[in-house]
Amino acid sequence: MCIISENVVTFQLRLAVEISDRDKEDLRWDSGVNFIKENSQVLIQRMGMTVIKQILDELFVWNVMNYEEVDVICCKKLEQDAARAIIHMILKKGSEACNLFLKSLEKWNYPLFQELHGLSLFHQMSEEDLDDFAQELKYFYQSPSFLNFYPLGEDIDIMFNLKSTFTEPVLWKKDQHHHRLEQLTLSGLLDTLQSPCIIEGESGKGKSTLLQRIAMLWASGECQALAKFKLVFFLRLSRVQGGLFETLCDQLLDIPDVISKQTFMARLLKLRQGVLFLLDGYNEFKAQNCPEIEALIKENHRFKNMVIVTTTTESLRHIRQFGALIAEVGDMTESSAQTLIQEVLRKEFAEGLLLQIQKSRCLRNLMKTPLFVVITCAIQMGKSEFHSHTQTTLFCAFYDLLINKNRHKRKGLAPSEVTQSLDHCGDLALEGVFSRRFDFEPDDLSNVNEDVLLTTGLLCKYTAQRFKPKYKFFHQSFQEYTAGRRLSSLLTSGEPAEVTKGNGHLQKMVSISDITSKYSNLLLYTCGSSAEATRTVLKHLSAVYQHGSLLGLSVTKRPLWRQESMQNTKSTTVQEILKAININSFTECGINLFHESISTSSLSKEFEGFFRGKSLYINSENIPDYLFDFFEDLPNCASALDFIKLDFYGGAVASWDKTTEDISRTQDQEFSGTYIPSRAVSLFFNWKQEFKTLEVTLRYFCKLSKKDIKNLEKIFSSAKSLRLHIKKCVGMAGSLSSVLSTCENIHSLIVEASPLTLEDEQRITSVTNLQTLGVHDLQIQRPPGGLTDSLGNLKNLTKLILDNIKINEEDALKLAEGLRNLKKICLLHLTHLSDIGEGMDYIVKSLSAEPCDLKEIQLVSCCLSGNAVKTLAQNLHNLARLSILDLSENHLEKDGKEALHQLIDRLHVLEELTVLMLPWCGDVRVSLARLLEQLERVPQLVKLGLKNWRLTDAEIRILGVFFEKNPLENFQQLDLAGNCVSSDGWLAFMSGFENLKQLVFFDFSTKGLLPDASLVRKLRHVLSKLTFLQEVQLVGWQLDDYDVSVLKGAFKLVIA
Repeated sequence: MCIISENVVTFQLRLAVEISDRDKEDLRWDSGVNFIKENSQVLIQRMGMTVIKQILDELFVWNVMNYEEVDVICCKKLEQDAARAIIHMILKKGSEACNLFLKSLEKWNYPLFQELHGLSLFHQMSEEDLDDFAQELKYFYQSPSFLNFYPLGEDIDIMFNLKSTFTEPVLWKKDQHHHRLEQLTLSGLLDTLQSPCIIEGESGKGKSTLLQRIAMLWASGECQALAKFKLVFFLRLSRVQGGLFETLCDQLLDIPDVISKQTFMARLLKLRQGVLFLLDGYNEFKAQNCPEIEALIKENHRFKNMVIVTTTTESLRHIRQFGALIAEVGDMTESSAQTLIQEVLRKEFAEGLLLQIQKSRCLRNLMKTPLFVVITCAIQMGKSEFHSHTQTTLFCAFYDLLINKNRHKRKGLAPSEVTQSLDHCGDLALEGVFSRRFDFEPDDLSNVNEDVLLTTGLLCKYTAQRFKPKYKFFHQSFQEYTAGRRLSSLLTSGEPAEVTKGNGHLQKMVSISDITSKYSNLLLYTCGSSAEATRTVLKHLSAVYQHGSLLGLSVTKRPLWRQESMQNTKSTTVQEILKAININSFTECGINLFHESISTSSLSKEFEGFFRGKSLYINSENIPDYLFDFFEDLPNCASALDFIKLDFYGGAVASWDKTTEDISRTQDQEFSGTYIPSRAVSLFFNWKQEFKTLEVTLRYFCKLSKKDIKNLEKIFSSAKSLRLHIKKCVGMAGSLSSVLSTCENIHSLIVEASPLTLEDEQRITSVTNLQTLGVHDLQIQRPPGGLTDSLGNLKNLTKLILDNIKINEEDALKLAEGLRNLKKICLLHLTHLSDIGEGMDYIVKSLSAEPCDLKEIQLVSCCLSGNAVKTLAQNLHNLARLSILDLSENHLEKDGKEALHQLIDRLHVLEELTVLMLPWCGDVRVSLARLLEQLERVPQLVKLGLKNWRLTDAEIRILGVFFEKNPLENFQQLDLAGNCVSSDGWLAFMSGFENLKQLVFFDFSTKGLLPDASLVRKLRHVLSKLTFLQEVQLVGWQLDDYDVSVLKGAFKLVIA
């Protein structure tokens, strides 16, 4: 049997009402058989398939028609054939069957029935009656009962007013492929309105408020596009219980008694496009409750009334094919969210909340959903003062609201089934976080009641223009919250199997970089959901710090050995540098967990253990509130940190470092005459305990007032040990001495691109407890009697760095004399010194004349002579602890070849050597074989530089064989720039080169090399095996676009 279509009637059903007994007495009833015969032609032409099937259903129930007869009629392809068949069958069955047929016709197509009896209802409602009713509607739409509404549902007594809280929505017009076509305003939508218009959007996007706004605009007469409508009806489809007429009376206004139902409905039919229906919430509509409204949407082409209907994305599939215009409600704009917050909260609360949102990227994203803005405001209501709630608190309120608000949709379901579905939803969210999945397939929901998750609003279903539906959480952060909530419940469960499952998820987090990036929000919401779960998480994180992977940094892609923050750790391996960077991120992650945690006082011991031995970076321009809480609530944790890094910014910030906010702040600071924020002073000076080490950086200061210096003194006093970094502070000349006079606890001083007066330099050399001193980029004429004259006073100095400063031969001689007194020195950098003359001869002799603890020497681009290298070679036994020897960027002229030969011959005394960067001279390549013999004894080598050695194919082959026979397990950097190797030579070198599995950087730059295709292919093959590579330099290689495309990888490729 053909399937009987859905019980949907045409618009004429709006006139289908029962005829009263009085009306029936007035009608002249003909014999049923004769009546049908006389009107058979009209009935055949006008009944329509929908009415035929409705009559068939009723006759089947009354046992007038049997199964086979119904089947025959329903299978007719043409409406007229089906009508002809039913009429002929009914006539054969006699008068009783004919009367029942007419009774059913009267019910399902009352207008046709009336017309056949010569009756009409269209004359009974006047224009004056219509105007009066329209005016009553307008009064209603402007009344408090309509304008005041409960945004969180009537169970929560928080009320908004439509006039004051409505903000302009962002609407997107969709094309036939369900792609966003263009952006619309509400006015633009109404100007181009087509019927039916479908407005889709997720729960909480403000769809209901949008329709209410349209009704209010119509009533106010302020919108020209709505002036053409005689009547506008706003209906909530979730409350529909009866027919359309009854719904209008129930939800809006009672129709006057003098106007009958038939008359009113007929008037709507006649008005056609002069009537606008605003139908809210098709996703909550039960079509069987009111087939007339279903027909109004799905058979709108039969009527001319205008319809706007809203629905959620998962329900869009039920009506999308009927939409003449489909629009999606987009994200709430930042200005709209701000306006809403300011309208519903007291001024001080609104300011506090807006400040919290400004500081949190996650909250800014969440404010794109109106319902979330409402919840965020609602949590503050009824409080005596503003509280900065955690993200977990906000999400928890949202989650609970979704569950409780939609409880009525789960009637008939066992509580266990609901709980199981919610747990599965949490598991789905968890698995998605670990696999970086935020879209889910039907198979993912195969073991769960899909309707529970959809009706509660936890998941959204997308079907438009998709072969298979897609499921998503309304926001990625909400998925992470749901995952964290579930992980918390697993870790604190009373069921051992669930605890084991939760711990299994924690065991997947074995890398600090993953913890601080991929899983940071998951852990945030886990700790925010339960104190006991926080305890378990902290225990796991401590284990990761002790035994897990500290590598895998994914934040930066620039060469890690060039990190500015790692200036003092160049003697360490790259792995240790990665570890230091990761630990700082790890600390920030821990503080975020503290801030989010549901209970901090009971977890003080666990947090203290977590923070012990770690570092923390603070930007004084943006000190979050939770740091004050951290210092106050957990002082033992703050003092357990190894060191804190604090940055200050002055008024002369370079343009590339400025944002609009920076400029505004700078102007305020200039007006007040100070640059050290009082907020930073409060954070450090009011603290009751003492930090181990505080590292303070002053950047771009154009001046430093007395108050700034006093504020710095207060901050400096909070630490046992101080590190001070002065960077690009043009206006601090003369002030540094005042600053240093307040630093009794200073142990490290770095001055970069900041001019110094004689008084400043003298003050530096008087700080006898200095352990680290670095001066960079100071190319100005320095007065006599300054830094180099009295450097020997710094007897506790362990690290000395002089880079790109103006220094002459006389200064070098005084520096050499001072170096004799620095018995504790272990690191010496003298780099980019151009006018030093023969001064390096004195310096090298001074630093190597006696046994010392030097572990690192960098004499880079500093006019190093052959004589100085000879002296170094002869005294190399006094530098037996040397690990890093960098003499690169130096061209040895006189006696250079002999000097290098002597140095290479003596390398065997450096048993701890890890880095060797050599200078060059004429015919230096002949020393390669001897060098490689020495390096066979240095399996721990990490870095080798033979720049400008002018190696030929013969030498590069020898070097390749060396790497092939001596796999250096920790080798990471190779500099072979400026050599004379052909494509054949490089190709031969590749077989040994590919053994350097830990390589991070190499430089093969040269002049005018046109590589063969075979070399490019081989190089690409080798590069694919070197998985730790971060930078490759091939400057001077004549590579075309094809070559570059083949060589490109996850590393940085420098070719010019």
